[in-house]
Amino acid sequence: MTFRMPLALAAALLLAACNPGAQVADAKVEIEALQALYNKGDAKAFYDVGGDTLHKAAPREQLEGMMALIDARLGKIRSSKQTGFKTAFKNGATFTTITMQTSFERGEGTETYLFEGSGKDMKLAGWNVNSPLLNLSPEDVKKLTEDKGKAAR
Repeated sequence: MTFRMPLALAAALLLAACNPGAQVADAKVEIEALQALYNKGDAKAFYDVGGDTLHKAAPREQLEGMMALIDARLGKIRSSKQTGFKTAFKNGATFTTITMQTSFERGEGTETYLFEGSGKDMKLAGWNVNSPLLNLSPEDVKKLTEDKGKAAR
């Protein structure tokens, strides 16, 4: 009996931490703030909102470059709606992935946000934008390889 009580309490706490509805609601609040930072062009604040996982995966300059490319190709966000989500509990951490179909000034894209933690401890762990407008054209590749060749001379 004494063993069951702590086990039941631990199970209740685990379920509370992994409540998918609460995780999604918390993530949506974060996404609105992140999209506002993107539209302002504030890569520093966007990066600072991220947690250790994001900071270990990418230096600030990489995120700044990515945001500049997305802004140049797609422009600012006009509207966005959630099209999917997934929550997982791995190695003692809660992860929430939210997929958004986003309309930018110059085209459509799919944003994927990965968050680690719950509630006030939820931090951005990853962000990806996928759009045909972000793919390199043959002309882009040619310019990049020409520029690299000139730098080597």
